[in-house]
Amino acid sequence: MRNRILGVALSAGMLVAAGPAIASADTTRGTGSTGGTGGWTPVTYTARDYAAGNVCSFELKEDFPTQGVEERIVAAYPDGSPLRTDFRGPLIARFTNVATGAQAEGDLSGAGTLYNLPDKSSLWTIPDNFGLTVHAGDPYHAQGEWVLSGGSVLSVSPTGQVAVLYQAKATDVCAELS
Repeated sequence: MRNRILGVALSAGMLVAAGPAIASADTTRGTGSTGGTGGWTPVTYTARDYAAGNVCSFELKEDFPTQGVEERIVAAYPDGSPLRTDFRGPLIARFTNVATGAQAEGDLSGAGTLYNLPDKSSLWTIPDNFGLTVHAGDPYHAQGEWVLSGGSVLSVSPTGQVAVLYQAKATDVCAELS
């Protein structure tokens, strides 16, 4: 499987856990230094290991053999916290079913924008592709590892629950590795 998705969003608990990092849904796939509002700074994604039943029915490992994503704070609140963050660049994710050894790669390269809202929720707009990790118990989206391609808009609640407002295409990574 070679899918293009933006991996910045959804990677840690927010990863939709949103933005470079949140909880119940995985929306951020990494972290980066903000370094002000003008320049692009690198984002580093760390390997993830999800216990069986948390994301897929089996233990899922995700690592990033190719990274080159950058982020840029475009607008900030008066306290300096990010309001709007843009992401761009190459990112390859490798997904592994630990029980069987089956693997799939996802090309998470692309661009996207994260809006951190005053109520601590967030909104992601992705014109091309995105990686989405949704943990068990999220009432608004089926759990799993998803590759959203062709454009997506996602909302992440302050508690990390994901609502997909628009998606052109969704690929179920867990199903592909079963």
